[in-house]
Amino acid sequence: MSDTTPNTQNQINFWGKLLAGIFLISFTAAAIYLTMAYWPNKMPPIKDGDDGAWYSKECFKITLIEKPDSSLMGQIKATQTKIDSFETKIKAKKDSLKTKADTLFFNSLNDSLAKLKIIKADLAKSNPVIDEDKKIHLNTILLILVALMGFLGNMVHIASSFTSYVGNGTFLRSWVLWYFVKPFTAAGLAIIIYFIIRAGFLSYGAGAGGISLYGIMALSALAGLFTDSATLKLKEVFEVIFKPKDDRTGKLQGDALTIATISPDPIPAGVESTLVITGKNLNMAGLKITMSGVSVTPVTNTSEKLEIKYTPAAGATKAVLVFTDKSGNVLSTKEINIKQ
Repeated sequence: MSDTTPNTQNQINFWGKLLAGIFLISFTAAAIYLTMAYWPNKMPPIKDGDDGAWYSKECFKITLIEKPDSSLMGQIKATQTKIDSFETKIKAKKDSLKTKADTLFFNSLNDSLAKLKIIKADLAKSNPVIDEDKKIHLNTILLILVALMGFLGNMVHIASSFTSYVGNGTFLRSWVLWYFVKPFTAAGLAIIIYFIIRAGFLSYGAGAGGISLYGIMALSALAGLFTDSATLKLKEVFEVIFKPKDDRTGKLQGDALTIATISPDPIPAGVESTLVITGKNLNMAGLKITMSGVSVTPVTNTSEKLEIKYTPAAGATKAVLVFTDKSGNVLSTKEINIKQ
């Protein structure tokens, strides 16, 4: 079998294709369904901040809870005051009914009280009080929608990829796990990008209401659709933010001393030779150099090159070049041959 011939044992069969297609359609439809279910009816005013960004938690009816109208609250309060007054009068009159006129007045008070309670109920309907467990904050809604859009965007990507490979007869079962995991990692990536944006990019307000809903949804979908590109861009952003630019002169080029080349090697016996050593951090502070236990002082010393003069002892076949730091720790050891 040729190397370019697909392994037929690793191909997906008809039922596998059918099941995969059902999963793709189901997951895509579920993401669309939940996105529609959690879509808010409108964004809160920016001036209200996060305190005014609460919604009723009901799927397909995520409705902004408006702040109470001051005039309406005044009417409700005034109506309640009247109700309290009528209830006090009724309680006082209840035990002192003697004549028919007293009874008629008592009944009139009850009728007025009932009408006031109806008025208060109608006013309360215009300003409903929602239980805490039936409310959801815009920040939570945005996190759900961002994850869903990242998931949905990646479902579009993998559906296109899957159908292309299946259509060409080159899809391999070994990639099934990738297709299952990718949408969920895309959802996580979309949330990461959302947090970066909320950290200051593309946000024009202090609260959640300052977020451009359609803009953040579009970016989340694109992050899911192009996960590899988004990951590389995040890497680039990280490097720009956290990679320092150091223009100081004479600074170390790295943490460790390294030796690249030593020449000449071998060196002649009984003759003073000039050794040229190249590498990195060759001029680090406190660096000590010895040749076979004898301290030597560099003639030329830069970060990437140093020169030392050395005359081998008579009869020696090797010289040991040792670099130590100011604390006496050995940083590098090199052996140099001696030619007799």
